[in-house]
Amino acid sequence: MLVIISVRRLDNAQIDIGVERPQHDSNHSQNYSSKKGVRAVLSDFGISEELIASHLKLLAQMGVSERLKLPPMDIPQSELLSKGFRLSKENSASASTVKTR
Repeated sequence: MLVIISVRRLDNAQIDIGVERPQHDSNHSQNYSSKKGVRAVLSDFGISEELIASHLKLLAQMGVSERLKLPPMDIPQSELLSKGFRLSKENSASASTVKTR
Protein backbone atom coordinates (compact mmCIF):
# COMPACT_ATOMS: atom_id res chain seq x y z
CA MET A 1 0.00 0.00 0.00
CA LEU A 2 1.45 3.39 -0.98
CA VAL A 3 1.70 5.58 2.13
CA ILE A 4 3.42 8.70 3.40
CA ILE A 5 5.02 8.38 6.84
CA SER A 6 5.55 11.47 8.96
CA VAL A 7 6.91 12.20 12.42
CA ARG A 8 6.32 15.12 14.79
CA ARG A 9 7.24 16.01 18.33
CA LEU A 10 4.33 16.59 20.70
CA ASP A 11 4.24 19.03 23.62
CA ASN A 12 4.18 16.11 26.10
CA ALA A 13 7.64 14.88 24.93
CA GLN A 14 6.10 12.05 22.91
CA ILE A 15 6.71 11.48 19.21
CA ASP A 16 3.82 10.97 16.82
CA ILE A 17 4.15 8.71 13.77
CA GLY A 18 1.54 9.44 11.13
CA VAL A 19 0.65 7.24 8.17
CA GLU A 20 -1.54 8.54 5.36
CA ARG A 21 -2.54 7.40 1.93
CA PRO A 22 -1.82 9.94 -0.81
CA GLN A 23 -4.97 11.34 -2.44
CA HIS A 24 -7.17 9.67 0.19
CA ASP A 25 -8.69 10.87 3.42
CA SER A 26 -7.46 7.76 5.22
CA ASN A 27 -4.81 8.41 7.88
CA HIS A 28 -3.79 7.10 11.27
CA SER A 29 -1.26 8.17 13.87
CA GLN A 30 0.22 6.73 17.02
CA ASN A 31 2.16 8.38 19.85
CA TYR A 32 5.35 6.91 21.27
CA SER A 33 7.02 7.90 24.53
CA SER A 34 10.52 6.84 23.44
CA LYS A 35 12.77 7.28 20.44
CA LYS A 36 13.51 3.56 20.73
CA GLY A 37 9.86 2.73 19.98
CA VAL A 38 9.82 5.17 17.06
CA ARG A 39 13.03 3.71 15.64
CA ALA A 40 11.67 0.17 15.92
CA VAL A 41 8.44 0.97 14.05
CA LEU A 42 10.15 2.99 11.31
CA SER A 43 12.80 0.28 10.91
CA ASP A 44 10.10 -2.39 10.60
CA PHE A 45 8.56 -0.30 7.81
CA GLY A 46 11.85 -0.65 5.91
CA ILE A 47 13.20 2.84 6.55
CA SER A 48 17.00 2.95 6.76
CA GLU A 49 18.70 3.72 10.07
CA GLU A 50 20.44 6.69 8.44
CA LEU A 51 17.13 8.25 7.36
CA ILE A 52 15.58 7.58 10.77
CA ALA A 53 18.57 9.17 12.55
CA SER A 54 18.53 12.26 10.33
CA HIS A 55 14.77 12.78 10.77
CA LEU A 56 14.94 12.36 14.54
CA LYS A 57 17.86 14.80 14.70
CA LEU A 58 15.92 17.36 12.65
CA LEU A 59 12.82 16.75 14.72
CA ALA A 60 14.69 17.69 17.91
CA GLN A 61 15.48 21.08 16.34
CA MET A 62 11.94 21.79 15.15
CA GLY A 63 9.04 23.27 17.03
CA VAL A 64 6.32 21.25 18.69
CA SER A 65 3.80 19.74 16.23
CA GLU A 66 5.87 20.52 13.13
CA ARG A 67 5.62 17.47 10.89
CA LEU A 68 8.50 15.91 8.93
CA LYS A 69 7.37 13.76 6.02
CA LEU A 70 9.34 10.91 4.53
CA PRO A 71 9.12 10.10 0.81
CA PRO A 72 6.10 8.00 -0.24
CA MET A 73 6.77 4.27 0.13
CA ASP A 74 5.04 0.99 -0.48
CA ILE A 75 4.41 -0.86 2.79
CA PRO A 76 2.33 -4.04 2.88
CA GLN A 77 -1.00 -3.49 4.60
CA SER A 78 -0.28 -6.48 6.84
CA GLU A 79 2.85 -4.72 8.16
CA LEU A 80 0.87 -1.54 8.85
CA LEU A 81 -1.82 -3.53 10.65
CA SER A 82 0.74 -5.43 12.72
CA LYS A 83 1.94 -2.07 14.09
CA GLY A 84 -1.61 -0.86 14.76
CA PHE A 85 -1.97 1.45 11.76
CA ARG A 86 -5.39 0.88 10.25
CA LEU A 87 -5.91 2.56 6.91
CA SER A 88 -8.92 2.24 4.69
CA LYS A 89 -8.45 1.06 1.11
CA GLU A 90 -11.51 3.14 0.24
CA ASN A 91 -11.38 6.83 -0.61
CA SER A 92 -13.43 7.72 2.46
CA ALA A 93 -12.74 9.87 5.47
CA SER A 94 -11.01 7.91 8.18
CA ALA A 95 -8.69 9.44 10.77
CA SER A 96 -7.63 8.30 14.18
CA THR A 97 -4.87 8.66 16.77
CA VAL A 98 -3.73 6.02 19.22
CA LYS A 99 -1.31 6.40 22.15
CA THR A 100 1.21 3.59 22.51
CA ARG A 101 4.46 2.69 24.24
